[in-house]
Amino acid sequence: MNVTVRFGHRMEQMGEETAIVGGDERTETYADLLRQTRQVAAWLDERGLGTGDCVAVYLPDTPSYVPVVLGIWHAGAIASPINTRFGLEELEYTLSDLEPAALLGSDVFQNNVADLRERIDGLDDETTLLVDQAGAFVAEELPAAEEAPGIARRLDDDPAVVMYTSGTTGHPKGVVQTHRNVDAQLDVNVTHFDISDEDVTVSAVPLFHVGGLYGGALPAMLEGAKLVVPGQWDAALWARLVEEHNGTFSGLIPTMMLDALNTEAAVERDTSSLETVVYGGSPATEDTLSAFEETFGVDSLRNYYGQTENTGLSVTYDADTERRPGLSGRPVHAVDYRIVDVTADDLVDVATGEEGELLLRGDIITPGYWDQSLNADYFTDGWLHTDDVFREDEDGLLYYVDRVDDMILSGGENVAPSEVENALQDHPDIEAVAVFGTDHERLGETVTAAIVSADPDLTADGVEEWWRENAALAGYKRPRRVDFVEEFPRTATQKIDKVTLKDRVTD
Repeated sequence: MNVTVRFGHRMEQMGEETAIVGGDERTETYADLLRQTRQVAAWLDERGLGTGDCVAVYLPDTPSYVPVVLGIWHAGAIASPINTRFGLEELEYTLSDLEPAALLGSDVFQNNVADLRERIDGLDDETTLLVDQAGAFVAEELPAAEEAPGIARRLDDDPAVVMYTSGTTGHPKGVVQTHRNVDAQLDVNVTHFDISDEDVTVSAVPLFHVGGLYGGALPAMLEGAKLVVPGQWDAALWARLVEEHNGTFSGLIPTMMLDALNTEAAVERDTSSLETVVYGGSPATEDTLSAFEETFGVDSLRNYYGQTENTGLSVTYDADTERRPGLSGRPVHAVDYRIVDVTADDLVDVATGEEGELLLRGDIITPGYWDQSLNADYFTDGWLHTDDVFREDEDGLLYYVDRVDDMILSGGENVAPSEVENALQDHPDIEAVAVFGTDHERLGETVTAAIVSADPDLTADGVEEWWRENAALAGYKRPRRVDFVEEFPRTATQKIDKVTLKDRVTD
């Protein structure tokens, strides 16, 4: 079923209740949202676009994002959220792969939109529209809501979204997400985090990302809650909006949590209304989690493990589960899972307590990539390879170890970078650390640590001396190379870009 049917029912039910508040305090009601959704559908219908056509969504995080996506679905088309941090070459690659029939953009990106009209077949003045200008939905640029067709009939297996990965390990890959994927993912978030019409969600993760769209914005709208969209990441703004709107739910990545802890204007705010904050995207140290939980008065801090291929959340734990290092939780009920030997040619399950790659299949798992030639590399017998290493304990709880590709093979021994990072993070003069393997003539790879130091006098020898006295890890896990950097390169979702960092350190 077209997932928009559920949203249409909720928008009609909620009427003049507040739906979305922008970072500039611009407010849209559910009635506004319904009208704008229908206007987008009418605009597409006016151009003969609808069922099966791809529409690129090139917008910053503003209240316009939601009705644009819903309007595309209403028309039966496929929405494709575009990473707003892509440069023009990445945009050209992505849109050439997608071959969109239309693009709905913002005046913030009008120069890129103009260039894309020249570079991408099918995009011209007629099929592109700056639907969001100065942070507001431009209703007068679209047909009246009454001109919209009825909600298009779409079945569970029909594509609803093509969402592109960040491209940190090569070109971005278009991931197909069906109406069933989206519908099941929204149910997963609503039920696991108990979202209701009493909630106020402050959505800080970009809306072009599964965590922002399916983990924050759309579950709130589906349940008749209030959604606050800051517009861009700013720790002080996030905390102010939580305080002013009595935010109850939010999602952050560990980098954002650290930003908030290190921003005086954020720490000074009263954010005790926060009932649940989910974190994910990269590992977080227990020190960071405990400090954030205490400083911002969060009732429940929950891990959120997911991928674009999972349509978002696939592993988490309950509010009453004791948090412990590396814990991700249990797979949600919308997936089956197994943990297999990464060295075996066939799918061989590992024993309880042993490390292996997590494989998933189920309602929230993509049926494949937009470029179908990629499917053979990422699916085996219907199981999606997550490329993430986990172990499972006797209670059925999963613990994240590291990325398969990030595992360091040094002198014949496997080293998980996250384990070394957690150990080094206890050093009082290390502000941030990233660990990866670099080429070594004798060992194959050597454990390398890139460090942002809080003390300008800290040296590699000092780190090594501290390690010998304090790190309770095997000797082969010791960083044999330490490089100091001023800051880490980041991906569009604020994760550490280890590919770029490794290149810089190697150079």
